[in-house]
Amino acid sequence: MPDQIPRLDRLAREATAAISAQEGTHWGSAGLIAPGWALTAAHVVRAAGAAPYTVTLWNGRSISARTGYLLSGVPDSGPVPAESDIALVRLLEDDTDHACVWLSDRGDPPSREVRAYGWYVAGGKRGKELLDWNGVCVVAGNDGPYSFRLGPQTEIPKGASGGPVIDLSQGALVGLTKASRRTSEGDIKDGGRAVRSTLLREFASPVVVDPDHVLGPDPYHALVCAHDRWHAESDLRDGWTDVQGELPGNGLPDSTTSWSPGDRLELFELLAALPAPDDPTLVRSLLRVVFHNRAKFPATSALRHWRDGHGEIYQYRMQFTIEALPYLRYAKLVALAVASMPGAASSAADLDRWVGRRMRRLGLEADVSVGEVTLPGRVDGDITVQGGTNATGVLVRPGGHAQNPPLAAEPLQVGILDARPGDGPSVLLELEPALWSPSAAFHWRLRVLDPEQDDDAVVDADENGDGVPPDDLPLALQRPLTRLFLQLDTPERHAPLEVVLPPEHFDLAVQHWLPQAAVTDLDLSDPACWPLGVRRQVVVRDASRRGGVDPLWEMRWKETAAAAALRALPTPQPGRLLRRAGLAGAGPGQVPVVCRPAADATGREALRLALESGHGVFLWNVGPHPPDGCDEQCRSFNGNAAQLLADAGSAAELPERLRVLRERIHRRDPHAYWAKPLALMYDDADRPLAEPAGVLDAP
Repeated sequence: MPDQIPRLDRLAREATAAISAQEGTHWGSAGLIAPGWALTAAHVVRAAGAAPYTVTLWNGRSISARTGYLLSGVPDSGPVPAESDIALVRLLEDDTDHACVWLSDRGDPPSREVRAYGWYVAGGKRGKELLDWNGVCVVAGNDGPYSFRLGPQTEIPKGASGGPVIDLSQGALVGLTKASRRTSEGDIKDGGRAVRSTLLREFASPVVVDPDHVLGPDPYHALVCAHDRWHAESDLRDGWTDVQGELPGNGLPDSTTSWSPGDRLELFELLAALPAPDDPTLVRSLLRVVFHNRAKFPATSALRHWRDGHGEIYQYRMQFTIEALPYLRYAKLVALAVASMPGAASSAADLDRWVGRRMRRLGLEADVSVGEVTLPGRVDGDITVQGGTNATGVLVRPGGHAQNPPLAAEPLQVGILDARPGDGPSVLLELEPALWSPSAAFHWRLRVLDPEQDDDAVVDADENGDGVPPDDLPLALQRPLTRLFLQLDTPERHAPLEVVLPPEHFDLAVQHWLPQAAVTDLDLSDPACWPLGVRRQVVVRDASRRGGVDPLWEMRWKETAAAAALRALPTPQPGRLLRRAGLAGAGPGQVPVVCRPAADATGREALRLALESGHGVFLWNVGPHPPDGCDEQCRSFNGNAAQLLADAGSAAELPERLRVLRERIHRRDPHAYWAKPLALMYDDADRPLAEPAGVLDAP
């Protein structure tokens, strides 16, 4: 490897640029990533907004540029969170000839040694002269999923922020310098931090800054395709792939049975000619087929481009005796998946022919292993689009809403998706009251529950300090939730959101949270901007049931799930006192319906007794209750809830039927307005929640 470092160093230095104000003040550094595009840290360029600034190339040429895209969550001032500190910079002079870094396709953490590159102002007698800098850093550890720490061996100069960080084992870009040495952060001393380059994948849905928006609706796909085409044309001699072939992080020594950087280069050029995956879960599904379902690819892995799937193969490739086999199986599956996409038949055929030529170098075993692959099962049936949602047209009958004068308009028809909780990945949001906070506040954790994966580890969390006040939770969780939904949603299914709360906080209206950072950014005709409970199933689960299954809960859950018909059990029943016996003696198909919120003393007691009686499914009204006891409004609510239950073929239909009601409300259907305060407990005893590890907070 040492013999290759000078060559790698030359390639990286030529692809490192300086960013400055038009009047000359040096702001930071960047890595040139594709023709006309550079990648930098968002904090380097955020002050410019959409105004132009200057990018200076390694050869001294200065070019006008402006910010093309950011990620949401970049504040106007102060520290930029690691999960948002990345920006795409557009060079404004067409056909600018410049070098490009090689972007790693892998999502695993970087190797132990990396080299950071950048530019800084000389100072002293040399004044404002720009000097290029690089230094070897030891990766001291991951700093969450979005960044990693650099060891203190190398002093990173001011001005290097945003510059490329190259993995010395892979010979590829794995990060951008975020910050130089700090004296301390807690008890940790380090040499700096770097943002992981996998954040680039989130430019599939970025904040558009450049008014020309030249990369189109999926900037990540367009950028990666341009990147791979450039390398296919430019790395023909003494380029990145030549260096990578001698580095240990690129597979076995080159032979006909190994998978070389040259193979990768040819494949990536072919993948760059293909349309993007039409389903964000498709790449992960193909990988499971590649490894005969013997390798795990977590639902939290953002696999946006075909090349991202290629990068996931590396860590599992030795399950095959021939290293090239899993890569060729994957390429064959991609060709099959793309063949039916509009306008892609020719490019899919090119890829398929290339796979055939590469297989012939491996012999019979490869031919059988690759030729036998078939696409995984996809959702079949006649899917129609109604109001931006893929759905089969099923009319949901409204309940008899008591309203004067009677409604004349026909109920709005909204399609019901054939989706059930637990039939695919769902997002689990755990909200835990901060015990020592001076006012109401929550710590939060996010997990992914996936029936195909055993791992339900925390993927994001905020468990420090005094917690987040309830009114600030929607904004604090917008970005983490959006990231997970982008990874899990498919055209046929939007991942449900299961909210884990203590019973006294059941009224928290997560279903009304908005997915965008500012109301002014919302296009309410766009389903992506609808409140969470309108676009996806949002249900509540009981925090006190984590860590095991109570036999009574399990028994009642199975009875309710198997019930042929559901009936409402008004709680408390009109004219009667609230008693445990009424809930404990409920029949298999009886579902408690509480016309009061958890904030109401009687409502809170009713919900408590329902939980203690083993009920995993019940409905309640999160809105205010009449102060003088139940009235016509309560009778109307109970009647409509009873009709909702009677219309459901099973308890498993309730989360989707409630979502449909919320969509009808969003579309201003007055027949559905009764359900605006309706909430659903759907606590699945067949999918019990793990006990949280450790203590969340202490005084």
